[in-house]
Order: sequence, then structure tokens, then C-alpha cells
Amino acid sequence: MQCYSNSEIVIVDGYSTDSTLDIARKYTDLIWFCKGTLGEARQIGVEKSTGDILALFDDDTIIPHKNWLKNAVKRFEDDTNISTVWPLVVAPPRSSLFARCYSNFSHNIKMNRLKTGTGLVGGTNALFRKMCINEVGGFDKGLSWGEDFYIARKLKEKGYKVVVLEDPLFHETMATVREFLKKQVVGSQTFLRTGFELVNLKLRDLLYEHIVLGSKWMFNGLFRKKDTSWTMYPLLVIIRLMGYALVSIGKSVFKMHARKTIMNVHQVVDTFIRLGTFWSLTEM
Repeated sequence: MQCYSNSEIVIVDGYSTDSTLDIARKYTDLIWFCKGTLGEARQIGVEKSTGDILALFDDDTIIPHKNWLKNAVKRFEDDTNISTVWPLVVAPPRSSLFARCYSNFSHNIKMNRLKTGTGLVGGTNALFRKMCINEVGGFDKGLSWGEDFYIARKLKEKGYKVVVLEDPLFHETMATVREFLKKQVVGSQTFLRTGFELVNLKLRDLLYEHIVLGSKWMFNGLFRKKDTSWTMYPLLVIIRLMGYALVSIGKSVFKMHARKTIMNVHQVVDTFIRLGTFWSLTEM
């Protein structure tokens, strides 16, 4: 438990059928249910919370020590124009090679965007002033993916600040290639509707990040830091770029047949998921 007494725990559950609710009820009675989109679930959490500061965390996020929340909340005292305290996120110890590669690359991407002022940071697994979220109209309930980019863009447009908390959270995500592939399908579907503007970048910016910067980080990680997780990067970037290519084709060439394109994406991804399952079993 956290050394921060004035708090409440609000859980939004997707009608779990395992032991999730039994565990959750040990900590809170404030449990709500949502079978809709991720954006809708985020918004329910905002509306059902009574505090001025909201910590919106995924269920696979691990808070590292008992003083973490107290230290994070104090950062809001630095400036009344801060809407978001955004902690660094790392893969837990003993994570798979792919999970560590995903975590390393995501961290580098976010820090580069923060440094250059491009793109968006501070969407989820972060702390927010509730009044700021309410001021911009909350999360987009129609988004199953990218709701974090949406709220980050709205807050940025209002002139609010994001500050970095360098005491990292552990995020237990993208443990297998299969999990990553499934996430890219949902992301590609969203991009077909919204375009890359959702992340406040153009396609050329995303390609630069993944090909130029990503390659630089990979070589640095492999040869200077001796981090073998970067051996997974070629696979990660191929899957990600394939998704970007399908989105570009779907929006420019086959705009009138987007639904058919999505069906084809699913067929391709089903094949890659089978391959990804094999890869995830053999990468260890």
C-alpha cells in the first residue's frame, strides 16, 4: 500500500471472469463495469472519482515502492499550469526480450518527443488534474486505441504542461510478439478512421522515428550497452511499419474499400499471430 492516506481506489472492470474481482474487492468497493471501448472505460474512471488528482493506471502497471504516489502528487505543486505528471515506464525485471525491447524503444521515442516538442506524451499511466480533463471534455469514448493520444493532444492545445517523474513505474506489457501484433491491428483500425493526426505527427515523422532513430538506438543498445533485447527491434519495426503501410494504402488508394482492407489486415495478422506465437516460445 501507498503512504498517501487521502486517496481512493476506483476500478473499471470489463466483466472479468477470473479472480480479478475477488482480488480487487480486497482493496476497494468502488468497482464499476464497462464492456465498451477503452476510451469509455477511462472516462467512467474519471467521472466516478472524487479526488482532484487522478492516477490513471492500466491493470498491468506496478507501483515500485510505498512513497511513489506521495512523491508524484507533490510535483503538481511546482506549477498550477501542470495538467499531467508523467512517470517514466520500464519493463519489470526478468521480462521477455521482446517486452524489454518494446519498453526501451517506447521510452526513447517519448523522451525524444518531449525534448523536441513533437508528437504527444503524457496520455495514460500518468497523473492528471481532474479539472483539466473535465475542461477539455474528457476522453473520446469512441476510441478503443489512442485515447491516451487524444487526451494528451487536448491538454496540449489548452496550453497545459506535462512534467516528467523520473521515478519509473513498471509496465508489464507486450510480453510476446502475439500481444504486440494484436495491439497493432487495433491501432491500424483507429488510424484508418483518424489518420496519423491522432498522434500529432505525419507519416514521415513516424518513419523517421522508427527507421533512422530506431536504428541508431538499436546499434547503441547492442554494441555500447550490450543490451540483447535490441535484437528484437527488427521484428518490432517490421510489424509496426507494415501497419503504417496498410493504413496509408487504406486511406489513399482504397478509400472506398476500407472495410475490405480491414478484413485483409485481419487475415494477414492472423497468419503473423501464429508465427508470433512460435517466435514468443522460441525467443527465450
